[in-house]
Amino acid sequence: MAQRQRRRVEVAADAAANGDANSTQPQGEEERDAGAAGDARHRRNRGARRQQQQESRPGLCSRCFHIGKYVILLLLLPAILNHASLFREAEHLKPEGQMYDVGWNHKLFLSCSGEGSPTVILDAPTGMSLDVWYLVQTRIAKFTRVCSYDRAGIGFSERVPLNFTSEERQVVNPERGQENTIERMVEDLHYLVTISSDQPKPFILVGSELGSLNARFFAQMYESEVSDIVLIDPLVESLFEVNDGVWNEFWFEHLVPSLQSLQLSASIGIMRIALLLGMIEQPITGQVISDEVQNRQKYLMCYPRHLSTSVDEHYFINVSLSQIRTVYSVKPFPRDVSVTVITGNYYDEQLPSTLNKAWAKAQQHLISNVHPGCKHIVVNGADHHMLYRNPNAVVEPIKKIVNKWRQRNNNNQEQQQQHQNSEQS
Repeated sequence: MAQRQRRRVEVAADAAANGDANSTQPQGEEERDAGAAGDARHRRNRGARRQQQQESRPGLCSRCFHIGKYVILLLLLPAILNHASLFREAEHLKPEGQMYDVGWNHKLFLSCSGEGSPTVILDAPTGMSLDVWYLVQTRIAKFTRVCSYDRAGIGFSERVPLNFTSEERQVVNPERGQENTIERMVEDLHYLVTISSDQPKPFILVGSELGSLNARFFAQMYESEVSDIVLIDPLVESLFEVNDGVWNEFWFEHLVPSLQSLQLSASIGIMRIALLLGMIEQPITGQVISDEVQNRQKYLMCYPRHLSTSVDEHYFINVSLSQIRTVYSVKPFPRDVSVTVITGNYYDEQLPSTLNKAWAKAQQHLISNVHPGCKHIVVNGADHHMLYRNPNAVVEPIKKIVNKWRQRNNNNQEQQQQHQNSEQS
């Protein structure tokens, strides 16, 4: 019993001694302990903030994703609305005429009016639809049959289909000309006006710019079906060679890229907005142009396929020029086909003088060297836009050609009748 009591006293004494020792610790150690505790609290707070940031990141990503969806929708919306509008406008803006199959399940749009022979065939400038002949065709229809058409991929005509079968991918007709070149265009046109629609012969071919190359090529290939050709402000195969090739540089470094930009703008729907805001004008303008034609031109300016074909016709122009050179080197131009060249004496204000001079020089080469016996008509005050600004200047020479052919044809019929009567008697 006494031993246990002594043990308790010793333990109490040791505890008292330890308490006195702790109370005598230096002040510096207390400060170190307090600093360590503060560092620990700082680390805990920093860890908590880091955890909060990590927890908030999914919310930020989610907000960015939602904003991105609206941005993408805003970018795609003009293109979606443009294509929806094109689908709705197609039937309402389609001109008078109909689609004809020219073989290989390929259809071209043809518009004809008027009655009688010969038939005048109108071929538009590079990359343009038959609307360019709107004022000319209505006037010609008063005295003879007249037809205008859209080349493959232009306006309301279908693009050239691929010449391959769907399974074996074998060429259906390897002899067909390259698409968007005059060889293929003339082949399509001949099928269109003879086999598909069977227009009265002979033909008077009237072409402007690229259309004039088609008229010359057509007359070379099918001379028995052509009585006359009329070349309005013609594009000539020597154009890219005269005056150090200024047109070659302008054509491929400025004109083609500009058309490609228009095609891209139409594809993403920006073209329609630009037209609505008046930032861009349709190619055919004037006080006498009907609202229908102007609206149809705006429609085509928003139509990527039409603009894509326009790019191709410009891009493959050197192939077309090579084809016209080849056909002229193989055979001379038929003597029975008369050639009339119509040009204006005004320069195009939208082009620099160097390009206007080169264009006029190339046309003079056509008149003096390629067709030295042609009839050249200079329209006072006219330029490249004479088709829809000076339509009478184009119609009157055509009317004289039609009347001349009819008079010659009547004389031939009278002579044949007299010859038959003399044989019978």
